[in-house]
Formats: sequence, structure tokens, C-alpha cells
Amino acid sequence: MLNFHLSVVQQIAVLALQLGIIIFAARICGDLAKKVKMPPVLGELLAGIIIGPCLLGGIPLPFHGMEHGLFGIVSNVEISGASITGSAVITNVTFQSYHSTLYAFATIGSVMLLFISGLETDLRMFIRYSLAGTLVGIGGVVLSFVCGAGIGVFMLGLPLMHPCTLFLGILSTATSVGITARILSEQKKIDTPEGVTTLAAAVIDDVLGIICLAVVTGIVAAPGSSADWGSIGVLAFKCIGFYLAASAVGLVIAGSTAKLLKRFKSATVFATLAFGIALVVSGLFEQQGLAMIIGAYVTGLSLSKTDIAFAVQRSLTPVYNFFVPVFFVVMGMLVDISAFVDWDVLKIGLLYSLLAIFAKVAGCALPALFMNFNTIGALRIGCGMIPRGEVALIIAGIGMTTIYDGKPVLNSDLFGVAIIMTLVTTVAAPPVLSWILNLKAKGVRRETEDSRVIHTPFTFDSPVLTDFILRHLIENFRKEGYMFSQLDKESGVMQIRKDNFSFALNVSDTGIIFESNPSEVPFLREVMFETIVSLHWELEKLKNIADPSEIRQEFYGQPQLPVPENHHALPSAAAKAVNPKAVIMDLQSKDKAGVIRELCEALGKSGAVEDVEKCFREVWHRELTASTCLQNGIALPHGRCDAVGKLAIAIGISREGYKFDSIDGEASKIFVLCVSPADSNGPHIECLASIGMVLNNQENIDRILNAATPEEVYRIFRSQSLAKA
Repeated sequence: MLNFHLSVVQQIAVLALQLGIIIFAARICGDLAKKVKMPPVLGELLAGIIIGPCLLGGIPLPFHGMEHGLFGIVSNVEISGASITGSAVITNVTFQSYHSTLYAFATIGSVMLLFISGLETDLRMFIRYSLAGTLVGIGGVVLSFVCGAGIGVFMLGLPLMHPCTLFLGILSTATSVGITARILSEQKKIDTPEGVTTLAAAVIDDVLGIICLAVVTGIVAAPGSSADWGSIGVLAFKCIGFYLAASAVGLVIAGSTAKLLKRFKSATVFATLAFGIALVVSGLFEQQGLAMIIGAYVTGLSLSKTDIAFAVQRSLTPVYNFFVPVFFVVMGMLVDISAFVDWDVLKIGLLYSLLAIFAKVAGCALPALFMNFNTIGALRIGCGMIPRGEVALIIAGIGMTTIYDGKPVLNSDLFGVAIIMTLVTTVAAPPVLSWILNLKAKGVRRETEDSRVIHTPFTFDSPVLTDFILRHLIENFRKEGYMFSQLDKESGVMQIRKDNFSFALNVSDTGIIFESNPSEVPFLREVMFETIVSLHWELEKLKNIADPSEIRQEFYGQPQLPVPENHHALPSAAAKAVNPKAVIMDLQSKDKAGVIRELCEALGKSGAVEDVEKCFREVWHRELTASTCLQNGIALPHGRCDAVGKLAIAIGISREGYKFDSIDGEASKIFVLCVSPADSNGPHIECLASIGMVLNNQENIDRILNAATPEEVYRIFRSQSLAKA
């Protein structure tokens, strides 16, 4: 192996620099990709290309161990007794040899990614669509091999059974399930029929790819004579048998494994141990000739229906966010962009790429059409199988180090063709797959509803009440030993499990609906009843010790504290929320409800509020609870609702004033309405406090009452020069 005279400390220092640069590059490029509506994984792959050995990472640095660059490569690597010399040869094997520790981090990232993907997969749906996944995987492998080998026959003029032709066929069959799994996870589509079918097909694809590689290497190892088909058959049987046996054992012992892990009490501890099991299983799969990622996915899938699945996902999120981006950035580093220099290589590579994309889409979509998927669903599956990624690069590296007739099976030009195909399919897949997944159309011809599922609804009056009850309901489930997933805000679904009990909780603005088996309905009704009773009891105690009108008098009836000299007129977020189009110089309404409605309508005309009636309803409900009319002629009606996208402020002026239950009994003349999104973490209360503070001064009140136009009022509120109390 390559020998560098670096101390252990120096090697660790270089690794620390590499990981630090990778983390920042992944985050920056991933965020940029999201801003242009692209999947973050695409940004991470491009980050790897940019900082990789072919671009910035290959720039020599004046530090020991970085003479070839922070991520640089060298021109001589010894692999299994064969020497590859010359700077033109940049292979996956070279990268692994020079940065073996960094590549190990990336490999752990791929194991983490597939383990979490397995945990997110709906096991029942996976089993239901396993036959479809098998047929899809076989279809993709067969057509991809035919198209890849066709390049060797028709473009290079080689016989079908020539090792070079066979390797081109195998290169085309390999699927990088990591990219697809990442996109499916980000889009919340892993547990859909298309998602589970794609992942099942990718697993079958990898198993068949290993077998095909064994067949081809067996043929190459026996030039001029027949290959040892008996040994090849044994290997194929071993691969398939080990995969099926490991899956079956995992499903059988998953429940017992979960109970054992829960004895450690801490979710962080048993999540770490669960990932340790995934690493052990992945290592065993690799030892049996199968990919580590298959073992990771099988482990996650086995644990997916246990009640610890959610806790494991939550606890491993920080580790996932570290390792997985490292994996994709390192995968991007494996791409050699020098392959684009030679026109002949570029031409064949692009044609090879187009055929590789067509083969996966057509080869996987056609079988799916016969398995209850419609055209959209079949295309989603086909697009999910497009990326080749690191799997193709590994096979290409094997092709370059496999000797046939005294020469490598794949020369540097053909390796360049493989690089182009890998890059094109890897970069093209994320945006295409994300786009087709975002289409609202269903992917199956007919829904296969589970007749055992019962819907148990509970209806409430408002989103605030629903959220209030939901929080206490979850706490009661937790006390009963149940574990739950995070609430998916987009779909409003939460999964809850304990041992063999499993049900879904659907949340809307006006209620909660449980999806469960009939046997679980009595328990769900009981836990909801006890939640509401306990809340009613606590609220009764609160009412006995606190009356809103008394609290208002106590809190706001006292003399105001002096405003600090460095206090600005309004927080920046509140100042930006003021709009001259939402300023009413002469309020027409003569009652409190009318004034609030008038202000809400002003926000609607300014474009800040989408649903004026909903906005009014939420603000009015808040007003009925406790009056927002303070003293000195100021009223601050406010509320939270999802009718606004961000903090919105409307200002109304009545120079005569109305007596609206103010603290000092005087007429209210200046009304400032503040509305924030229901789920906003922005400065809603801070805004109210700041407005009340700067308007607690007669000079400021007079300036506003004497203003002649909405623009003048707007400038007063936007300025930083309001008088201090």
C-alpha cells in the first residue's frame, strides 16, 4: 500500500481539516440548492466536485501532508499486486487508498442513511409491494445490462461476451439507492407505494448486481475456457439466501430486540445501540459478498414496526446530519471531470448516460404498470432508480484493476465514459425525482384500503384548543409508555406505538382523528376522555385564582416604567410590518367588533391577510377573553392565526375616540392591530410590549393624532425618533 511519512497526529489534523471543510461546503451548497428549488443532496454532490481533488482540493498547500492539496491524489497506487501508474488515472480505488479514513466516514454515512430509511419504511406496505419491487428490480437490471452492453457491441465493435462489453453492461445496472432514499425521506414519500417499491427494487438490484459481477469476473478469470458456472451458482444462491434469511431473522427477533434495548431507559443510549446493531449486520453482509447498505436497510426495516423506531430516529438526527452529508460530498469527490476533455470519450459517455437513464426508467416503469401503478406512479419508480453514484464507480474501479489478456478490462478512456455516466445520472436524478414526486396525482390505479382500520374523530372549536388538547394528549400517551414520531406539519400525521399496538393520529385545525384497529378504539376513547377531564379540572383551578379583567388592571393599571434611552421605536420585524395601505385615518365603526373588523379589512386590502373573516374571528375571540383597550387612549387588539404569512400591523385613528372598556375609563383613540401566524416564532408579544411602551407618552400620541395622511403615520411608526416616556 501507499506509504506516507505522516505521524498519527498529523494524519488526524488533516482529517479534521477535511471534515470541517466538508461540513461547511455541504451546508452552504445544500442551502443554495434549496433556494433554487433543488434537492439539498444535489448541492452536496456538487460541493464534493468543487472541493474535490480535480478542482480546489487538488491545489498544493504549504503544509506537511498537503503537498497534493487538502483532498489531492497521487500518481502511484499499488492495489492487490497490480500497479496503476500515471496522473491520468484517477480512480475510486486511488481515492480510497489515499483518504481511506475519510472514505470510512463516508461509508458510515451510507450505512446511517439506509438504516434511517429502513426505519421510515412502512413494513406492511413493503411486504405488500415486495413482489412488485422484485419484478421492477429485475426489469431494470435486464434492460440496463442490454443497453450498457449494446454500447460495447455497436459503438466499440466488440463481441457480446467480451469482458469490456460485459463490464459496461454491469456498470449500467448498478443503482445508488442512497440518493433515492435521501430524496424520498426529504419528500416524506418513503412509506408510499412508490417509495417502498423503489427501495425494495433497489435492494433486489444490488443483490442481482453482485451476482452479475461475480458472473463476469468468473468469465474473465477463465479466458479461453468455460467459466466455473458451478461456483458462480453457489455464490448467487449464497447471496440471495443470506439476504432472505437475514431479513426473516430480523423480522422475527425485532420485537425482542426492542424490548432488550428499552431496558437501557435512555432513548439516546438505546438508539446508539440500535445503530451499533446496524453496523454489525452491515459488516456481516459485506463479509458475505453483499453491500453494507443492504444490511443497514434490512436492520432498519426490521425495527421499523417496533415502538422504539421513532425514538431512534429522533436521537440519531444529529449523527445523521453529520455523517450523511459527508457521504454525498465524498461521493462527489469521486467524480473525475477530466473525462469531459476528450470529445470521443464525452460523446460515447453522453450516449451511454442517456441509454442508462432510459433503461432504468423504462425497465422499471414497465413492470410497475402491471402491478397496480398508473403512469405517474411507474415513472416515479423508474426515476428513483436512475442514479448510479458510488456503486458504479466501485465497479469501474474493479474493471480497471481486473486484468484480461495482459491489460485492464477498462482502460482510462472507458473509465472516463463510466465517470460521465455516473455524473450525469447522479446530477439528473434528484431534480427529476423531486419534480415528479411533488405532482399531486396518486401513483396507484386503485387504493388498497385496510378494512381493519377504524377512524375515531374528536372535533374541537379552534386550532388553539386543538393544539392545547394535543399537547396534553401526547403527554398522557408518554406516561402510558407509548412512543411517537414527530408531527409532520405538512400532512398533520403522527405515528404512535407501544409493543404491538400501533395507530396514527391525524391533526387538523378543528380536531383529531385516530386511525387504528377496532381493538384499540376503547383505549383511545378513554385516554381522550381522561385528557379532557384533567384539563377541565386544571382550568377550573386557574379560573378560581385568576380573573382576566383583574389581571389586566393589575398589570397595566400601574404607572409605566421609564423607557430606556437606547430603546428604539419598534423592533425591526414590527417596523417592517407597518404598511401605509393598512392605516385608517378616520375609523367609521362605533363599536369594538366593528373597529376590529375594519382593521382586519385594511390588512386584507394591503395584501397581508388572505382570509379577512378568519383573521377577525381569531382576534375577536382573543378580545372576548380579555379587553386589549389599555390607558391613555391606546388599544392593542391582537391575535394569532394562519390567515397571515408573517407579522402584520394595521393602525386605526379616531380623534373623538370611543369608550371601549379601557383601564382608565377614557376614550380609546389609537388602535394598533397586530396579527401573527399561528405557528410563528416571531416577536408577537415583543411587538405588543414595544408599541405599548413607545405610545405611553402624550407627545407620541399627539403626533399620531395630528398626522394628516397614512404615509405620515407610517413614517412616525417606522422612525426611530419617537419621544421617550
